[in-house]
Amino acid sequence: MRIVLLQQSIYEQKADAAALAQALAAPHLRFGDLMRSHLVRRTELGARAAAVMNSGEPFPDEIATAILRDAFGSTAPAAFLLGGHPRSTTQAQALDDLLHECGAPLDGVLYLRLAEDEVERRIRQQAARRLCRNDLTHRNEPPADRHCTVCGGELYQRKDDDEDVIRSRYRSHEAIVHPVAEHYAVRALLTTVDATGTPDEVAARAVTALHDRAV
Repeated sequence: MRIVLLQQSIYEQKADAAALAQALAAPHLRFGDLMRSHLVRRTELGARAAAVMNSGEPFPDEIATAILRDAFGSTAPAAFLLGGHPRSTTQAQALDDLLHECGAPLDGVLYLRLAEDEVERRIRQQAARRLCRNDLTHRNEPPADRHCTVCGGELYQRKDDDEDVIRSRYRSHEAIVHPVAEHYAVRALLTTVDATGTPDEVAARAVTALHDRAV
């Protein structure tokens, strides 16, 4: 199956996408990995991407599409789970056109969403997280005090764990993802799945939803 994966920013977790890809028996294509490959190999596309990122300008749709075109070649894979793309309705339409050219249209789009109360819980949980200055792997959850429960080191909060920053990032991401979800909804490709639970539980729920949709 050829599937696009949409996720809420508060929910994005590689483990969940990996479990889903395994359940679908589909390679997990991460757009970020595809782009980094061009940066590492210093290709022409990589140079163009690097120039844009260094300038701070929005990532152009045409470069994003060119990276996917390079990854797919003339024939798209028979199965894939594409994450991190598309990030706009323009990119979504370009992906539709590219796959149509390859004779391999999407089979569906999975939108993993959380209930509002669970979103709130996860925002508060992330904002409460503290890291250890001695060892970043020592992650302390509430009710930890100012010292690491593992080694006694000083705890601190990452700037991007500030609650206002998390909420702002969440709202910005939702503003991007929602129009893309609508793009696929009007094409009868969108399946929304409850993203609460373990990676395996979410993957099983998603596979069942896709199966029920196909029947």
